[in-house]
Amino acid sequence: MLTEQAEVVEITDQGVTVETVRRSACDSCRSQSGCGQKLLAELGQAQRFQIIAVNPKQLPLSPGDRVELGIEERSFLQASLITYLSPLLGLVLCALLGQGLGLAEPMQILLGVVGLVFGFVGVRWWGRGERQGCQLQPKIVGMQKTYDFIEVEEA
Repeated sequence: MLTEQAEVVEITDQGVTVETVRRSACDSCRSQSGCGQKLLAELGQAQRFQIIAVNPKQLPLSPGDRVELGIEERSFLQASLITYLSPLLGLVLCALLGQGLGLAEPMQILLGVVGLVFGFVGVRWWGRGERQGCQLQPKIVGMQKTYDFIEVEEA
């Protein structure tokens, strides 16, 4: 299961609204100083996102609580494959169809772009529907315990 830390913002009828901060994998990489990817990662660093998560364990939550979100790896991989491969397959198959029909190269390119657009539309349609059975919606899998530290003066 893939997990991420989040903070509860609001509790509604649809679920629990939580806020996460986008982090980069560069933070834990050994070669941060010499990598060009770190520059690109810093551009999108510290962006906050609010999403709705489900609370299947019915944990007693209130705004400000820190929780751990989880999503199944299989669901994540399936969504990634559909998201990235559908537009690419649409592009390639439609361009090959244009070539098979003997169309001129500009028409093959145009047909490939049409296939790409249809691939994006297909991904959008797939992502909006209830076909996933809420497999892709993050679930709250646990609470992070917070402790208030009280300063104690020594005598």
